[in-house]
This record gives sequence, structure tokens and C-alpha cells, in this order.
Amino acid sequence: LTDVEEAKLEQMRAAQWETRDVLSGVMKRFSAPIRYAFAYGSGVYKQTGYGGASKPMIDIIFAVSHPDHWHALNISQNRSHYSFMGTLGSNAVAFAQERLGAGVYYNPFVEIDGVLIKYGVVSIDTLSSDLLNWDTLYLAGRMHKPTLTLRRDPLMRITKQVNLTHAVRAALLMLPKNFSNEELFRAIASLSFSGDFRMKIGGENPQKVQNIVEAQLPLFKSRYGSIIEGLPNLEYIGQDLLQQDMSPMARAAMVRKMPNNFYDHLVKQGRKSGIRLPPGLGAEAINTERLVTMENISGLTTKAIESIVARPALTQSIKGLLSSGLTKSVAYMYSKNT
Repeated sequence: LTDVEEAKLEQMRAAQWETRDVLSGVMKRFSAPIRYAFAYGSGVYKQTGYGGASKPMIDIIFAVSHPDHWHALNISQNRSHYSFMGTLGSNAVAFAQERLGAGVYYNPFVEIDGVLIKYGVVSIDTLSSDLLNWDTLYLAGRMHKPTLTLRRDPLMRITKQVNLTHAVRAALLMLPKNFSNEELFRAIASLSFSGDFRMKIGGENPQKVQNIVEAQLPLFKSRYGSIIEGLPNLEYIGQDLLQQDMSPMARAAMVRKMPNNFYDHLVKQGRKSGIRLPPGLGAEAINTERLVTMENISGLTTKAIESIVARPALTQSIKGLLSSGLTKSVAYMYSKNT
């Protein structure tokens, strides 16, 4: 980090403490037990393009041990947070949470102590699995960007770091031999938006990735600095300029360290493009070497990520009509795009 970036990072961290204090007060309004919690998005971290006239809604995730029990307690305490689904009871809410979409149940436009929030409830097992295995990349992708931890859990420290390392490796497959820090972070930030239908229909700001990285560059550098320095196939060759090892052996080994779900989707995309890739676990070595030598490995990687993200992103948004109601869902999409 440059001196200017260090100063900016300190300002951001001071703002984090203020936000954390406010949101800690908000969390105390929930009686149901929360194991791990974090806030994310433009309501927590500034993004280019957002003016100061109105503050965005703050997005929060609550990871809980038993969703059914949690919703039972929360409906009893905070029935007004729920749509008509609350009338159906905690079993119906938990079913919708875990069987539809990406395993998250959101209650948006909830005002607590003057703070407007949208909170999502997820099983801590579902969250951990997504971070480690990239089942849907719904929350794992959001956690590639800067997040603000509100309640810590020992298990999450490890799984979060694994997820960030996966993100760097996926980005490297999409980048040339030499690239800048900012190009790396843009590739990382774009992962969770790949395949998300909202980017195509106007449900998200089309400049979202650029806005995030431009405004939060010091946070990205702080978040990924130790990972970049720890990867044997990546090194700095100048200030903010990186170089990766492009040898097939190094890149194939990197792919084999990524989640099996990503590997499976990458192999499917490779076969669609005409590459002969044998099936079976014993074929991983030869398959990864063939894949990384393809000229279009960047495009194959993008398509593999899109194929992971697309269905959960769509079904999660459809579920939003149940958990939020039509009026709130339309209002939320409008607020995200203006």
C-alpha cells in the first residue's frame, strides 16, 4: 500500500468501527441465537456512483445452527419483518430457505433503531459448504468482496480464507501473464456477478464491479495481500504489477487445488468446446493439463463460474417474491439500479 492508500485504509477502518457499533446495537434486538454474522455491500462500504443524499440499505447475513428453531423465535418476536410467509409458520419459512435458491432467507426493508437493513438467514453448515466447495457461489461470492464481521466464529476464520484463495486462483485463470492489482481485484469481484440474470435485466447496476473495486481498492489490497504473497505461482514484478507462472504444470496444479464443483463445471465447459477429457477421478491430472493449455481457458473459466451461479441466483431471486412480497422486491431492484 502507498502512503495515500494507508491513510485511506485507516479512514475506512475508523468508519468500520462506527458501523460495527451501530449494527451491534441492531443485533441485540434479535433474541434468536446467531452464531456468525457479517454485513456487506454499499450500505457498509462506499461504492463509486453512490451519492451522499441517501444511504443504501445495509445487507446483513446471520448464520445460525438451526434455521427452523431460529425462525420460530424470530417470528414470535418480529412478525412484522416477514411477508405472508410468517403466517405459514417457521417450518414453511425454513423449508423455503433451505430447499429453494441458495439456502438464504431474506427480510428486506426492516428498520431497527433508525437503521434500514436487509437481513438474510442461512444455516452455518450451508454457508461453510459454499465457502469451501462453491456449491452456489451465492454467499461465497459476496464474501470475495470486503465484508464487516459483526459476530465471529472460529470455524469461519478458516473457511473464509480458503474461499478467498479459491477466488484468486479462479481470477488467475482469467488473466494474462502480467496484470495489475486492480485487474486482479476486478476479476475477483466479477465472479459472483457472472451468470447472475439481474445483471442482464437491469436488477443490478451494470458498473457494479468497477464501482466496488475503484472505491474499495485499499480494502482489497489488505484483504488479499497475504494470499498473493503466499501463492508460489504469483509474484510482484513492480509496484501494483503482478506476474503469474503460465507453465501448464503450475496452472494445472492450481486448478487441482480448487473446489471439485468448479473442476466439474470447467470439465463440462471444456467438453462443450470440443476438448477430449476422459471421465473419472484418475483423469484429473491429464484433464487439468489439457484445459489450462487451451487458448480460451479464460472464457471456459468464466462459463464454468456462470454455470455455478446462474440457477441459484435465479431461484433465490424468485424466492425473494415469497420472502419479501412483490412490492418490496420491485422496490429493492429499483434501489439497486439507481
